[in-house]
Amino acid sequence: MKTLIRWGATLGLVASAILYSGFNQSRSAFALPQEEIFQMLRGLPVFMLANDKNVPLGGQVDEKTVFTNVFMSKQSAQEFLIQLGKEKPSIANQYKVKLISLGAIYEVAKKNSNESQRLALQYIPAKTEVEAAKTILSEDGKEYRGGVPLYILKGGPEQNYLTIKQDGQTIIPIFFEKKTIQQIINNLKEQESEETSNIKIEITLLGNLIGALEKEDNDFFRQIRLWPSQEMIKIIEESRKN
Repeated sequence: MKTLIRWGATLGLVASAILYSGFNQSRSAFALPQEEIFQMLRGLPVFMLANDKNVPLGGQVDEKTVFTNVFMSKQSAQEFLIQLGKEKPSIANQYKVKLISLGAIYEVAKKNSNESQRLALQYIPAKTEVEAAKTILSEDGKEYRGGVPLYILKGGPEQNYLTIKQDGQTIIPIFFEKKTIQQIINNLKEQESEETSNIKIEITLLGNLIGALEKEDNDFFRQIRLWPSQEMIKIIEESRKN
């Protein structure tokens, strides 16, 4: 990792779009193509509640909009189902926790949404990441207000974004798990150079990031790679073995 780390020089203004754009804002004519968004999300295993026909558990928002929960951890999905069983056992008994690709459920939602109906996704974070995000945000005088936190690393004299080399490409990793990015920070601090000074974690939300991808098409977004959590990585490795 030591020889691969770089700090991007001109990404700050573009990246700010991630922090402030919303999922419901209209798409511009220059949005990142949907197929590229599908591909970016496709390798990330997540969980949802679905019945035997693989129809997800949903809720009504308004006349045109229904939503389904997409859980970042299996434990979060199981806890939701247990709670549902206490409140509405006849409904809970029809559903099970099922594994699905984030890209796949995102693609289903997009292809089943039009002017007359909309399938929205509500992203549910792991509790450990909520607590980690609260701590980081509070240090900057900010408040966690819901959503799946993602972690981006900044550092160096200009507080630029971390980039690394992967398969010959320069990428900007955005992490699902605080533990993973903390390991990188610890390694960087051992280098004790100007480039590794003032290391800081910046937080965005998964929903805001996807919303930004739907609105903008630029080099920054094309460099982004979502870095799976340890639970996600374990699922991916087991999938490859099978």
